[in-house]
Amino acid sequence: MMRAVVCTGLNQVSVEEIDVPEPAAREVRIKMIVAGLCHTDLSVVRGSFDVPKPVVLGHEGCGIVDKVGPGVTEVAAGDPVVCSIIMPCHACAQCDRGAYSVCDQWFATAFSGIMPDGTRRLSRRGEPLNSFFAQSSFAEYAVLPVSAVVKVRRDAPLEKLAGLACGVSTGLGAAMVRAPVTPGATVAVLGAGGVGRATMLGARALKAYRVIAVDLVSSKLDAALASGAATHAALAGPNMVDDVLKLSPAGKGVDFFYDAVGASHTIESAIAATRAGGTIVAIGIMKNDLEYQVPLRGLINEKIITGTNGGSIVPRRDIPRFVDLMMAGELPFDQITDRYYDLAQVADAFSDLEHHRMTRGAFRFQHP
Repeated sequence: MMRAVVCTGLNQVSVEEIDVPEPAAREVRIKMIVAGLCHTDLSVVRGSFDVPKPVVLGHEGCGIVDKVGPGVTEVAAGDPVVCSIIMPCHACAQCDRGAYSVCDQWFATAFSGIMPDGTRRLSRRGEPLNSFFAQSSFAEYAVLPVSAVVKVRRDAPLEKLAGLACGVSTGLGAAMVRAPVTPGATVAVLGAGGVGRATMLGARALKAYRVIAVDLVSSKLDAALASGAATHAALAGPNMVDDVLKLSPAGKGVDFFYDAVGASHTIESAIAATRAGGTIVAIGIMKNDLEYQVPLRGLINEKIITGTNGGSIVPRRDIPRFVDLMMAGELPFDQITDRYYDLAQVADAFSDLEHHRMTRGAFRFQHP
């Protein structure tokens, strides 16, 4: 048996003893060392995302390969790995294009509760449990497809890498892969939490001239400035667009605007604060049914509006690259995770996440 965080219904979360899963063909079992906290897990608990329950939460795992299923040659027992949310099937039209982050199988699997082969690995005394992102890393052991497993260098601190499974890679990839910042650009990032901070760091790594952090919480802005992720700050609110414009070249708007929040009207504000010919990137999404309005004049003025899923990264190319840059001191995302919890503290962890009491948190696992 092993400990795991199980969500059984709206706002119903507990730590339970469940069965240790076994990997099937082309699957890997990971002994979890750390698993990052993400707003997406909280959104499932609060009912903003519809996921079959009971479900074992968690999708930012980092650990050591414990066991491999038949046909696995990419990793072996003892390898340190990041468990990416991007799990390409290598068989659909999107994967044929190299667009692994929008793999057809990903959309069919991530919130379905099942593994890519349509079956389940998790159970509680024989009773089936649902998986989350085919990972469920809020558990002492997790089974996931080998396509989602990324081997990393042995000298990297695993407890600092969990965010690369989802949130940190999403931010870094937005600014470095999906819409790469050009040297000397002025950049605005709405949302100064973990994803937003990673976006800022990606922009700084690509030599942005000015990075403007935007958030409702002044302490997050202070932290972004103090860490060096941002060079300037603006409060999100009724004057946000004007404040960002004042910080842009000649008041004409920023070159890149990254929306790491994805709430009502945030994209409209991003469009208004971006110059003609600039780029707006949707990163976050608070609810699945959100819509926004695009001014036609903005499109005619050649503003580019796009989005990113998971940072649009190619996991086995980009995650090791991000780690190398971090180890070289050029991409200090290891500073983003600033609070750690035991699984038994899950209620406190979700409360701290919801009330902005940390930039990014993670569960640490103590194995016997």
